[in-house]
Amino acid sequence: MSAPTFRERRAQGRVVNAHSSNPTRGITESQRNGLVLLSPANGRVNRRILYVDTYAGSRLWDKIKSGDMPPHHLRGCLELVRNGYEVLLAEPLLDFYWNRRALPHDLRLLGAVREWLGPDGIVFCGHNVLYWLLQLKKAHAIKCRIVSNLWAREPLNLARAHSGIIGLTAAGAEQAEKLAPGVPVAPIGWGADLSVYPDYPYRPDTFFSCGIALRDFETLSRAAACCRHRLDVVVPGPIEGVEWSRNVTAIDSGKGWNFESKRLSYQDLLTKYYARSAASLIIVREDAAQYTACGFTEIVEVMAMARPVIMTRTGALPTEIDIEKANCGIWVRPGDARAIAEAIDYLGDNPDVAEAMGRRGRELAERYYNIERYAEDLHRFFEQL
Repeated sequence: MSAPTFRERRAQGRVVNAHSSNPTRGITESQRNGLVLLSPANGRVNRRILYVDTYAGSRLWDKIKSGDMPPHHLRGCLELVRNGYEVLLAEPLLDFYWNRRALPHDLRLLGAVREWLGPDGIVFCGHNVLYWLLQLKKAHAIKCRIVSNLWAREPLNLARAHSGIIGLTAAGAEQAEKLAPGVPVAPIGWGADLSVYPDYPYRPDTFFSCGIALRDFETLSRAAACCRHRLDVVVPGPIEGVEWSRNVTAIDSGKGWNFESKRLSYQDLLTKYYARSAASLIIVREDAAQYTACGFTEIVEVMAMARPVIMTRTGALPTEIDIEKANCGIWVRPGDARAIAEAIDYLGDNPDVAEAMGRRGRELAERYYNIERYAEDLHRFFEQL
């Protein structure tokens, strides 16, 4: 009996119950030329994908299997495997736009493209990492499809050489259409794997900030000093020029990103911090040009945990998720410590309002911002290429 299709699985009930939290369910793992190959357990392969990102490969897969990274960080690849795709996980590449090391960069993938992927296969890029494969595609030297993600109004190497581009935010989709007229563009919002997020009751104890990319710790420290509630703030070590008031517990997670070795495990984030948070604080530096979508990972995970959010309204993310319109959070102006403090005190003083916001965030995640829906849309887009 074949695995149910995306549509059949969604028809079985709410997407949160569509699969268990075991990331290897329905998947067999093997090695091909030193890379991890993920195949459908039933052996039926309809299409092949070579997945490449700035973080991916065997290290990320091992962390996902151990429960120390959520499965959605493979951008829907696991869901695609369960539905008939075979996925080869390339080892990480640096973003070529900012790290222009001439060779070999993505040329190291050429053997896999020619010998394994085939003309109907897809090189699927999580970030802006490719260069030489796009040059070969442009010169008709390789025939596979190439699809990259754009998170925001960022650059994209050789955009017109792509077979398709995914805009993870509305701003990202508009940027793709601007950079690559005539190339198919799909506005597909990302989402969390809801199966890995426990249904913790709302018992607010402290406000929580855990992101590090472009976070505005200086403004957050000023806000904390003039609010009445406790904060837990994850930091990547000491931050020059920032002092925390007595109501703040600074948690040093160590240098580096979540996919690297950290002092604070992902399970600690869920069970010790998200579980008792009154709301999550996503306070980022001003980005009027919408050049980044910082906070996207955190907001989909916060919604999955049914917690409200207080977030800086800047960058590309507000073009994708309007937290106030969805009534799952509060926008604050970038750099406005007073507004952040007022939002903290308001939710802290009104836990019923905060809990209702969290529930609406979870409902939004179940309706749309989940990895099952994202993978379904991804599959539909791939079929059109």
